[in-house]
Amino acid sequence: MTARGRRADAIVVLGARLRPDGTPGQALSRRIAAGVALYRRGAAPLLLLTGGGERHRAEALAMAEAALAAGVPAAALLVEAESANTVENAFLSAALLKQRGLGAVLLVSERYHLFRAGLLFRRAGLVVVDTVAPPADWRQDWPMWLREAVALPRSLWRAWRRTRAAGAMGPRV
Repeated sequence: MTARGRRADAIVVLGARLRPDGTPGQALSRRIAAGVALYRRGAAPLLLLTGGGERHRAEALAMAEAALAAGVPAAALLVEAESANTVENAFLSAALLKQRGLGAVLLVSERYHLFRAGLLFRRAGLVVVDTVAPPADWRQDWPMWLREAVALPRSLWRAWRRTRAAGAMGPRV
């Protein structure tokens, strides 16, 4: 069970930029570790890794390698490697989960990102039962809080257009 009383079908770990050599950076490594720890504690039976990224290698593939190396069985992993932003993370992850008849998620990302991510995943039709942020230093992250202030209205606009174009009547944001 989660803090909100409903069990998650999957733990969704959102991607972050990779290092130039294609390995997870500090923020992504924290997210992967948090997702793996939640999986080990039985928070959900699946670990969905989402992120295509901007480089030649998808963030989700690097995340999957790290999760496998940490002992998560391949059968417990779902990989969404096509998304280029948080809106696409939400809608492509929702499609993967809905194909399996699943719809309740526990989101893992940085604290500054979770409010926007939660709104978008709900807009994509998923139930966000809880959110988890790995420990981080706000003194390093404060520019990202500012970025989120700009990204929020843009992402909500993109999500609204996406659901409208598809004719979906997802939950109102």
